[in-house]
Amino acid sequence: MSAIDKYILLITQFVAGDVTEVQFETSYLRMFKSESMVLSEETYDVLNELFICVDAYCSDPHLRDEEDLDDLELLESAKEALKKLV
Repeated sequence: MSAIDKYILLITQFVAGDVTEVQFETSYLRMFKSESMVLSEETYDVLNELFICVDAYCSDPHLRDEEDLDDLELLESAKEALKKLV
């Protein structure tokens, strides 16, 4: 599995509803932070943009402020990234 394939798989599982927002957040942050493969600039930009969105996600509506992303915004960000990656 190539470096990009594992991201596509995780994002696809999230978009399909096979993993929760919190599972996606945890897995994506861990995966991106520990990435050791060299990625093309275009791929890196897409994955980094999604990283920023995932990092801004807040699962608790009582703690969320105007700068945080909610569940739907995280899902839309993931869908956009997936379109760019496939």
